[in-house]
Amino acid sequence: SHDLKTPIAKIQGVLDRVMTQSDLPTELRSDFVSLKDYSEELNRYIQSILKLLRVESRDFKIIKETADINGVIENVIQRLSPLAKSKNIALNLNLEPMFLIEIDVTLMTEVFLNIVENAIKYTPANGHVTIHSYETDSDVCIEIKDSGEGIAPEDQELIWQKFVRGKTQDYKTKGTGLGLYLVKYFIELHGGRISMQSELQKGTSFLVQLPIETHDTDIS
Repeated sequence: SHDLKTPIAKIQGVLDRVMTQSDLPTELRSDFVSLKDYSEELNRYIQSILKLLRVESRDFKIIKETADINGVIENVIQRLSPLAKSKNIALNLNLEPMFLIEIDVTLMTEVFLNIVENAIKYTPANGHVTIHSYETDSDVCIEIKDSGEGIAPEDQELIWQKFVRGKTQDYKTKGTGLGLYLVKYFIELHGGRISMQSELQKGTSFLVQLPIETHDTDIS
């Protein structure tokens, strides 16, 4: 972990220092900005790989605490609001009052960060993303629905696999192909499940279902 992350941090530090110079030529500054973006992209990829190795290790344990899932969602929305604003995408919240449940707040934050961020990324400007939470007799349910481009039928079963991205996504947005694999993994560790419905040019909807009474789940 240290050997992978330290060189990237040093590269970013040098770039930050160089880019503060006021006499830097415009063309050269543009090149440094591009290098900074590439280094951040590489850093995100490394972080995803390290996270995957950690969660798939035999001694990985989830740390549950009693929490409000609506609070987790609201925190995620706050963090992603600038991204949505940059594309003029409306984030619509319909969060029904719910009982507290036992979850690993860090992992579930990662789950909703990934799903909502993807919804924003793959929704054209001036679109919308709706997050609706509600309860059934046995589950807490969270639906994230966007007005985006949708996922091709041939890709819909593949998106849960490691390092897989939709064919139309590869050149439009950056990504590691690990996000939804980890999302599914984290949800199943909580004894929950995730499903998806999508239609090209009409949007995508993800439904996360978490049991109200949770039990530790071993996934091998």
